Amino acid sequence: MMDFRHCGAKILITCVTLFAFNALAEEPALKPKITAPEAGPKAAMILDNSLSKNLKDLKMKPPVEGPRSGGGGNSCALSIHQNTEKLISLLADMPNLLTKNQKDTLLFKISEAKFYIADSLSLDGQLKDAINYPNTNEIFITNRLCGLDLLEVQSRAMAILLHEYLGLARIDDREYQISGAFLQNYDSYVAKGYSFTANNSYIASTGQCVQSVLHIQQIGNNLIVASTSKSSARILALSKDKVAEFRALAKRVAGAPISVKVEDKSNDMELEFTSKSCGNTRCDFLTVQNSEGLLGVFKNALYGLAVVDCK
Repeated sequence: MMDFRHCGAKILITCVTLFAFNALAEEPALKPKITAPEAGPKAAMILDNSLSKNLKDLKMKPPVEGPRSGGGGNSCALSIHQNTEKLISLLADMPNLLTKNQKDTLLFKISEAKFYIADSLSLDGQLKDAINYPNTNEIFITNRLCGLDLLEVQSRAMAILLHEYLGLARIDDREYQISGAFLQNYDSYVAKGYSFTANNSYIASTGQCVQSVLHIQQIGNNLIVASTSKSSARILALSKDKVAEFRALAKRVAGAPISVKVEDKSNDMELEFTSKSCGNTRCDFLTVQNSEGLLGVFKNALYGLAVVDCK
């Protein structure tokens, strides 16, 4: 548990980097043979995007059908749906990634895609983690892929899904030229998140001054809290509304103060970020409270910390 009175933070954020797509399958000319049957407990349908009233309105919980295999079909289906929602919203912010006709075709194919989960898949004798079938709008994925890359809403999962969706749309991505470009654009997109840095040095029980910096960074739909005095970092999930609130907070220059509150339920804390004017300049503050009262108030160092020392 992070103690805001005795701990600080340093930027501990590792931005999303390009990766090797060693788990993706190229679009086959003919429907290949797979090691698991297309029906039954080892190849069960877990998600049918066409059953969503409107996938692009980002409101519906995904419908999940059929028996579940041992890899957790319910959680995998939910993650696929959430990653797809995020992918669609990001594609709108990347106008040069696809032509209008390509984007229209891709969105239609996304809305009709059906996902199946299998224990293992093979194409031309090689094991694969994902195979797409454009003629039937089907994407087969393995338990391994569900349990690793598709487990959370993150850039790698979206790039994998984009590659498979492009296969359904018969848009060439064999060299990952589109899904790879998506990752580069994603890095630029999430780098625009809110950032908070503050001095939080303290006197240790030994009497020594521990120089400590608190750094909190919004990356995509997560808030990462990190510290120079600790080797770990906490990740707090943000809703779409909270992401929008942080975007407004980061863009504020002048005017009435605005605030964003985030609950850290696992640590019984509430973090309130406030942007307001201090004379002719903007200054941000973080107020930390728990159920017993106020723990501390921190001022953002907008231009870095020239001096870090004990309070």
